[in-house]
Amino acid sequence: MFIGILYFFIILVVISISAIAGISGGVVLRPIFDAIGYHNATSIAFYNGIAVITMAVASTVKQVLMGTRINFIKVLFLAVGSFIGGIIGQFLMDTILYHIGENELQIIQSVLSIASLIFVLAFTRENIKKYDYKGSLWYVLTGLGLGAFSTLLAIGGGPINVIVFVILFGITLKEATVYSITTIFFAQIARVGTMFMEYGWVTFDLRLLFFIVPAAVIAGIVGGRLNILLAEVTVMKVFKFVVIATILLNIYNVLQMALF
Repeated sequence: MFIGILYFFIILVVISISAIAGISGGVVLRPIFDAIGYHNATSIAFYNGIAVITMAVASTVKQVLMGTRINFIKVLFLAVGSFIGGIIGQFLMDTILYHIGENELQIIQSVLSIASLIFVLAFTRENIKKYDYKGSLWYVLTGLGLGAFSTLLAIGGGPINVIVFVILFGITLKEATVYSITTIFFAQIARVGTMFMEYGWVTFDLRLLFFIVPAAVIAGIVGGRLNILLAEVTVMKVFKFVVIATILLNIYNVLQMALF
């Protein structure tokens, strides 16, 4: 099964690099899968979601076992918000798909991804103003907004999550990666669950999961370990590299879909 083997190696490389900076890899995988063009937008969203969920579990477990401290109260409130946001985002995605069509949806997703990633890149400066918002409501609302937006775009949302957490809560990049992966996990759980209820199992080729899941597990463990071992400045360099590469890939996809 050539497409399964291809997806395996793509997921292995992309998620290993992305997880270093708390990025799910979904933001990179979706435009790559779009460029390959083997599956439609719905299937890409599903396979992407499975890869992201698997990565989030593997990476989080690895970081906890290596001694990363996690505030589980904050995680709980982020989980609630991002789960609700994931349901909202999937509803919005289905509504747009129904009314304007698949090609147009992919163009909208790519354009929004480009805009949001440029925003992210602009806010990676060292002297960026940070806030220190506290309270459960802030975490619920932040999780909800990020979960809905990332699900609508059919991505994990890692770069956007990380920068928003750094700005709103005044934490370091490495701290933000842990909460980013939490938000990604629950938003994608909500999305994949909603897709199952809407489309059923028969819509997707589940044999591909035998390639997708192992690749995401290995990549999540490798990325989670490297996140802890590497210095903050190195994590930031990886973060910027992934963001710039993803912007260029999305621009390529938009041009391809618009012109052909």
